[in-house]
Amino acid sequence: MAVDIYHSRLLGRALRNPLWQRIVQSVALLCLFALLWTAWGRVSLPGIADPWPLIYTNAATLVFWVLWFMGLVLTVPLVGRLWCGICPLGFVSERLGRLGLNLSWPKPPLSWLGTIAIFLAGLGGALYWNVHKSPYATAAFVGMAGVLAVVSGLVWRRAAFCKLFCPVGLVLSVYSRFSRIYVAPIDGEKCSGCEDRSCTARKGVWKRWDLGPSLVLQKKIFSGGCPVALTPRTMDRSECQLCLECVRNCSKSNLGVFYGAKTSNAPFSTPAGVLFIFLTGLVTLALSRTWPAVRDALTPGIHPSSLVVALWLGALVPAAILFAGPLISHLGFKSAGKDSKEPSAATSPESAGEAEKGLTLWERFKITATPFAGIIFGGHSALALVKLNAKGPYAPYLVYDPTGAATYMAINVSKTLPLPQMFLPLPVLRWVAMGLLLLGVIAGLAETKKAWGDSLGKAGKGIHYAAFLAVAVLYGALIRHWLFGGG
Repeated sequence: MAVDIYHSRLLGRALRNPLWQRIVQSVALLCLFALLWTAWGRVSLPGIADPWPLIYTNAATLVFWVLWFMGLVLTVPLVGRLWCGICPLGFVSERLGRLGLNLSWPKPPLSWLGTIAIFLAGLGGALYWNVHKSPYATAAFVGMAGVLAVVSGLVWRRAAFCKLFCPVGLVLSVYSRFSRIYVAPIDGEKCSGCEDRSCTARKGVWKRWDLGPSLVLQKKIFSGGCPVALTPRTMDRSECQLCLECVRNCSKSNLGVFYGAKTSNAPFSTPAGVLFIFLTGLVTLALSRTWPAVRDALTPGIHPSSLVVALWLGALVPAAILFAGPLISHLGFKSAGKDSKEPSAATSPESAGEAEKGLTLWERFKITATPFAGIIFGGHSALALVKLNAKGPYAPYLVYDPTGAATYMAINVSKTLPLPQMFLPLPVLRWVAMGLLLLGVIAGLAETKKAWGDSLGKAGKGIHYAAFLAVAVLYGALIRHWLFGGG
C-alpha cells in the first residue's frame, strides 16, 4: 500500500516549500566548487613512486567516485531519482534555461547521443586514462560537465543538461524502476479531465531593464513546468526527477508523492536501452576483474589485450545476450506472418500478444531487456557496497586534510595515522553483497512475466531464461570467488 508523503504531516510541509530544495541545491553547488578547488592541479606527490597517491585521500576523487556515485547506486531503491531533484548542475542548467535562447531540444537521436557519448567517455577515461584515480583529471572531467551545463542552459530550454547530456540521470532511470517512491495523480479521472494543465504549463513574463539613457534590455523569462517536459498522468518513475514542480503547481492538489510497493514495468526508453547494453558490460567487466582466469576464458584469443576484453565483455557479449531472445522471437513472428501492427478481429483470447506482433526488433528489445536490469543492479550494488565499505572510512580525514597529501604521507610514509578499517567485517560484507545480488535477481524475475509474456515466442523465452540464469550464476560465482575465497 502506497503512502502519500507529500500530504503527510511529517514531511509534507518541507516538501511543499521549495525553499528547502533551493537551499540544498545551493549548498551542493558550493560543495562542488570546493571539491574542484581541492583537486585542481593535484596528480602525484614529489618523491613518491605511487602514480596515484591521492586516489582515496583527496576530497574530489573520494567524494565523486566513492561516496557519491556508489552511494547513489545503493540508495536508488529507497529514494529513486531524488539526486536529480537536488543536482547542482541540473539546478544551474534549469535556471539559465529561463534566461537563455530557449531553443527547442534537438530531435532524436541527437537528443540522446550526447548522453551516451559522455557515458562512454567516462567509461573509457576510467579504464584507460585512470580519470577516477587522479584528482586533477576528476576535476577536469567534472569541470567540463559544469561548462556543458552552463552552455546547454543558455542555448536550450528547461533543464537541457539533464535531458541531453547527463549520463548519471540515465543510469538512475534504469535502476529507479525498482524504487518505491513516485509521483502520481491521487484521482486519475480528475487528472485526465483537467483542462488548465497548470502542473506542466510554462509561464513566460517579459522583463525590462533600463541600462542607460538609450539602452533598454527586454527578455522573456520562463518559469514553471517540468524541467524535462514530462506529464504527470503518463510519466513513469524511471523518467521522473522528483523535482516536485508539477506537484506544487497542480491547481487541484491532485498530485502526490507516494511511497509504496508499486514498481515500474515500463519498457526502456531508446537512450536507456542503448546505455543499458554498455552498463551491462561495465558491471560485467568490473566483476570479471576479480577473477582474471574466468575473464580470459570468456574472451577469445590467448592472453587477450585489455582493449579486446573491454570490447568483448563490455559491448559485444552484453548485446548478444540481450538481443538473442528478441531476435529469435522476431524472426519467428515474421516467418509465421504475424507482423501486422493491427490486432486481428478473428483472434482474441488466444492472441494476448497480438499488439506485440508488429514490434520492431529494437522495440522488442526495449521491452524484454528490462528484467536483466535486476541482475545488473544487484551486481552493481554489490560492487558499490564493497567499494564504499573499504574506502568510505577515509572520509573523516577529509575534514583535516581535503587535498589528501598530508593524510597519504601520515598513513603510508611516517605511519603516524592508522590505515582506515572497513565499516563491515569481511564475514558480514560477503553475505550482504551476495544478498544484494540475490535481491536483484528476484526483482528481475518478478518482471519476466509481464516483459516476456507477449513479446517473446517459446524459443525466445527459453533463450532469455537461459541467458538470465547464466548471467545470475556468473555474477554469483564471481562474487563468491572474490569475497568468499575462491574455493
